[in-house]
This record gives sequence, C-alpha cells and structure tokens, in this order.
Amino acid sequence: MNYLIKKVGWCLICDQGWVEIYKDKNIKKLFVCCDECESRWEHPNEIGNVDITTSIFDSQIEISQPTMEEIIKEGWDKYIFNS
Repeated sequence: MNYLIKKVGWCLICDQGWVEIYKDKNIKKLFVCCDECESRWEHPNEIGNVDITTSIFDSQIEISQPTMEEIIKEGWDKYIFNS
C-alpha cells in the first residue's frame, strides 16, 4: 500500500508531521490534520494558515479514515502526493 495515499502536505505549523485527510464520523465531513501536532484545517488549501487552524482537541469529533471514493467525490484527490 502506498504510504502517501492520504497525505496532502507537510505541516508548516510544527514542521514535524504530515498533513493527512481524515473524516469526522458524526457529520461525514472531510478535513485535514497534522499527524504530529494535530493542527486541523477544513480544506487542503488552508494548510499552514495559522489564523484558521484548530486542534482536534478543540472539538468533540470522532475521526475515521475516509475511503478513496469519498476523497474523489470531494475533489481532494488532486491534493494527494504521488509516489
């Protein structure tokens, strides 16, 4: 399996982790989150924007892995790194 499958960027906040696509199980909405510092953005275009980042600990969300079909449907497949 390609380890870059859901990675869309390098975190510019902590400079230590990958930003990956996740899904909020409760509202079925995709978001991106750093796997190190857990900074979160609503869209891949927002990565690194300090003014609009939040922490996953700031809200009551249940995180799940989206399917590739969900990512494609949202149009976010164009942000995923190619191997």
